[in-house]
Amino acid sequence: MALAVSVAVSSAAAQPGRLRGIVVDSAGLPVAQADIGIMSVHQLARSDEQGRFGFAKLPPGELVVSIRRLGYEPTTAKVLIGPEGLDSLRVVLADVAVALDVVQTSSYPYRLRASIEDFHRRRVRGIGTFVTRDQIVARNSMVTSDVLREMPGIRLVRTRTGRGIRFASASSRRGDCLPMIWIDGQRAEGLEVDDIPLSDIEGIELYNGPATTPMQFSASSSTLSCGTIVIWSRPPNIRTP
Repeated sequence: MALAVSVAVSSAAAQPGRLRGIVVDSAGLPVAQADIGIMSVHQLARSDEQGRFGFAKLPPGELVVSIRRLGYEPTTAKVLIGPEGLDSLRVVLADVAVALDVVQTSSYPYRLRASIEDFHRRRVRGIGTFVTRDQIVARNSMVTSDVLREMPGIRLVRTRTGRGIRFASASSRRGDCLPMIWIDGQRAEGLEVDDIPLSDIEGIELYNGPATTPMQFSASSSTLSCGTIVIWSRPPNIRTP
């Protein structure tokens, strides 16, 4: 009987937790289509028309939740999944006023911001290696290769113009195997990472082979075998450090 009670208690303690919440704007109105991510468990949800969202199968303990929506200031919140396995969250997102230059007549700034939101979605899902603007600033580096030098599976090489990076798994097979670089969704063949000013970069994605590279960055099997580096520029009017 004692064994049966012990098993029952352990089973109850192992029950997965849940999180329910709502996202609203500064006026208290629901915000639909907001991305709510928990990186530690690689879960991503999206708010519905009433601003509601939910997660299931969460581990007990403290979790950091990120909340993002194009047109709003991103934010994070901490939640505690306790023994009862349930927590709730109310998030207020502040509007972001974007003042475009009068000479900007195309939709490029909006498309770039939308692409950066896709970057954060992939980051939450945890496929590949990601470097955010906050991480770039924290490392206080001068060139892009310095930011990437300590990433797993990366080695630095000397180039004619400075330094570049190679994926160790690809380099061992093909010598000096140049990764394919994408900038803002466009292929940039023949570039090295130090050709892109670090001050212009909002985020970097690293994929060491075909198995992890998203389809939109799959140019060909030959370039994929050398790895892929995806770089996103900082949107207009975001020119802080």
